[in-house]
Amino acid sequence: MRQSTSEFIRTIRIKRASNLIKSGGYSITEVVFMVGFSDLKYFRTCFKKQFGKTPGNYIKTFRAKA
Repeated sequence: MRQSTSEFIRTIRIKRASNLIKSGGYSITEVVFMVGFSDLKYFRTCFKKQFGKTPGNYIKTFRAKA
């Protein structure tokens, strides 16, 4: 599947956000701004499209495993 440049960059930013969320050292809001998003709702939409879960549900998955 071919991605546009902006889609590719967004994918990289979302994957970086998932790593920061998994680290447990930051709130979701902090992560959103750390990876360069300025709109929390847009980030949530992109994150859910990439991982099939909202950031909140994603973090619960890792807390349950710990």
